Amino acid sequence: MPDADAFPLLFSPLAVGRRTVRNRVCLPATLTNYAAGHRVTERWIQFLAERARGGAGLIVSEIIAVDPDALAHGAIVAGYLRENEDGFKRTAEQVEGAGACLVAQLWHPGRQQLWSPVASPKGVSDQPDALSWTVPHVMSTADVRKVAEAYVEAARRMQRCGFGGVELHGAHGYLITQFLSPWSNTRDDDYGGSLENRLRFVVEVAGAIRHACGPDFVVGLKMPGTEGVAGGIDPDEAARITASLAGAGLLDYFAYSQGNFSLSLETHVPDMHFRPGHFLDIHKRIRPAAGGIPVMAMGRIATPRQAEAALADGACDLVALSRALIADAAWADKARTGRAQDIRPSTFDNIAWGEIHAGRPLEEFLNPLLGREGEAAGQVGRTAAPRKVVVVGAGPAGIQAACTAGARGHRVTLIAASGAIGGKLRMEAGLPGRQAYADLLAWWERELARLGVTVRTGERIADAAGLQTYEPDVVVVATGSEPRPPEGFRGPGRSIREWLAGARPGRGQGATAVLLDMDHGAATYAAAEALAAAYRRVVLMTPRSQIARNVNYCSAIGVQRRLYQADIEIVIAAEPVSLANRTLTWRNVFSGRTASLDDVDLLVWSTPRLAADGLARSLQAAGIDTRLAGDSMSPRNILCAAHEGHSVAMNL
Repeated sequence: MPDADAFPLLFSPLAVGRRTVRNRVCLPATLTNYAAGHRVTERWIQFLAERARGGAGLIVSEIIAVDPDALAHGAIVAGYLRENEDGFKRTAEQVEGAGACLVAQLWHPGRQQLWSPVASPKGVSDQPDALSWTVPHVMSTADVRKVAEAYVEAARRMQRCGFGGVELHGAHGYLITQFLSPWSNTRDDDYGGSLENRLRFVVEVAGAIRHACGPDFVVGLKMPGTEGVAGGIDPDEAARITASLAGAGLLDYFAYSQGNFSLSLETHVPDMHFRPGHFLDIHKRIRPAAGGIPVMAMGRIATPRQAEAALADGACDLVALSRALIADAAWADKARTGRAQDIRPSTFDNIAWGEIHAGRPLEEFLNPLLGREGEAAGQVGRTAAPRKVVVVGAGPAGIQAACTAGARGHRVTLIAASGAIGGKLRMEAGLPGRQAYADLLAWWERELARLGVTVRTGERIADAAGLQTYEPDVVVVATGSEPRPPEGFRGPGRSIREWLAGARPGRGQGATAVLLDMDHGAATYAAAEALAAAYRRVVLMTPRSQIARNVNYCSAIGVQRRLYQADIEIVIAAEPVSLANRTLTWRNVFSGRTASLDDVDLLVWSTPRLAADGLARSLQAAGIDTRLAGDSMSPRNILCAAHEGHSVAMNL
């Protein structure tokens, strides 16, 4: 259908407290690390404003610290600083001015001082933080009431600055979760023990905010639908908590997430290995307990069709889309106006989450404009001097260069050596759990056509002579990289890429396969799973002291789980020496001692790659204006490749 009639529930208004939001599309709190020195920055504002301009109905800010003890690092905004009021006001003016309801997420980590080595974490009880095992100082009753006052004062500030409401962050094991959960709350005072006592902090804070800010100010709660730990909040306990809080009449919506900072953190941002809408059954189970108060669902919901189905099935009243809206700020407007197929897809590879968890600013490889003014409209600026541009190489760097150059108004031809675009990414899309990349490649094909890019497949350009018929003004070389064998190794073997491209035995036909991991990326571990389907025994060997160093922490939990479930043996601090007569000799990199593996049919490696820059050198020698992008410049990851392709195209 050509308009919002295709998604009638998704684009129907909803009363949230006394506020009516224009549709059911919500940006949940999404950490960006765009702040600096605990201050609001222009990019912090634009990230929120662009999603409002893109049509979302409810915008929840990222975490805002309620007091100095809640600060984790410099990119966390301090809600208690008067100096932030101008930034908050400008945020509210732009978000609310674009037609969305702006809600500030108020936050205190409690015992989970994950980023500050000198902070003295304060917790509800003396149980250690599940990730760092740091034991907190147990808050006294006076401490608890002081923090409660900080929440209320932060809410007052947000209201003065024009925000439509606040959300109390009570999920993921942070302070409010520590009160709510019997797993983390072992107090014996008025704030622990019974359900009533465990809810007391939320009730007191919400009640005081309601009293201070009035009935028109939205007050929501984000809490676990399930913590994923024995003795913690499960769906039944979440329903009990919800029913009790709903009965108090203080909250205007409930938002349910999952996981805490134990190994269940993997479920907090379910990656491409999870089903779409993986946790909607939990939301549907809890929702009746809310007694008609709106419920927000989240967790790997990608498309308007999935969002509409979640609403129709009774799982929720609001649909939270973080990674989908990171990928495309105009997700809502595209769905509403019949352009759902043009929505830039999220692959749920969690690269963006990995960036912020490492303390870097939020980035998305498919969206180089993220957090910049004009992002929702896709404004890259038309060139005043269009050129004839040839892009050689159709992996992520080449495709992004072609798309950006096309959007700028250049006449672009994209040349792929293989029979389809995608490069190594198309091969990766065939690995276990990586199928989401196939949807991305299909979208890229549509985008190239929309932008008028001419695509030539099955054409290999070896030198300048191969480009004579194109008569380019400028050539972008994005020919990728080539695998290199492990240094000093003696014997037969092949790269993962070569193994995937060749004939592979069926399950059980091979004896032992050894995978040398010098990459530590998610695709390498997907390849290990593919090996496990073809060989009786698979050994994953790495010279490092651990694996998955280049996988974000949430997804790395899943990597470890799947490897162990597949009975893949992991040997750390090891490097192969030789393979002869089906015996692999390997050496411990610390002790120098050697050992051997028998019945080895295959050694494959995932090693640092060599830039395939020969064509670029040939073109430069011929005097052709040549730019490099992606692995042909320097072999790195998909984020670097796509962003470099965009940057090169912007500077043509």
